[in-house]
Amino acid sequence: MSGSVTLLARKLNQFCISRPLHGFHDTALSHLPPAFLLNSGKVSKTEVLSGDLPNLAVASKSRFYELPALENARRVYTFPTLYKSSVVAPAPLLTQILEKMDPLPNIAPIEAPSRSLPTFIQLLPRLITIRRKKMKKHKRLKRYDRDFFKYQKRHREKKLRAEREFIRRMKAHLTELESFDAEKYVEETIAAAKKEWEAEFAPSGRKLYPHWSQLMSLEELYDLPKSDYIDKKAGYASEEDLKKIKELKLEYEKKFRNA
Repeated sequence: MSGSVTLLARKLNQFCISRPLHGFHDTALSHLPPAFLLNSGKVSKTEVLSGDLPNLAVASKSRFYELPALENARRVYTFPTLYKSSVVAPAPLLTQILEKMDPLPNIAPIEAPSRSLPTFIQLLPRLITIRRKKMKKHKRLKRYDRDFFKYQKRHREKKLRAEREFIRRMKAHLTELESFDAEKYVEETIAAAKKEWEAEFAPSGRKLYPHWSQLMSLEELYDLPKSDYIDKKAGYASEEDLKKIKELKLEYEKKFRNA
């Protein structure tokens, strides 16, 4: 602890106050530590050992004051006020007080994670399938290399047949284009639209079902006299017919739905 005090005195030996302040008292040299006196350069070593210390307050214009320490915790007050607030010097560094200790011996040991047993997967059927595919591919490639020219011959024949078929179709289109008669085409289209099928099957072979317009006309459907005039209100029921329709609906509901 004396070493820290000596270090603090050595660092603060330059602090001095040239003028006397109110509230401070002169400090005798006997109260000052010897290390502080020696470091200040004002007193020799022989004077410190013999005890004959000169009055430094008179010799120099500056006046030294004893700083607060752990042994002599003096309170230094600020300028006079109604309520005095004390200022205390800070304690020494923590590294000089706390003792160094070894790490705690009771530390949980680090263990490696447990290894689980490997899980075996049965892949033999899949491996056999892959090998079979590889063998088939190998045989196919060998057969293609062996019969390369035969396959090329088949390919040429196939392309030749396709080209001949294309030429035949183009010739048929040209023949139809040269023999096309627009007037005849229009007459045939109108005749086909007006034709009424009486057979049970259409020309394509599909079974023919007659449309309702072939079975009855609009006049017969709505009980109207035959005329060429088209009435926009035709088909709408009158007030009397609406009453009859409502009665028929109620009768139908009672007989069939509520039964």
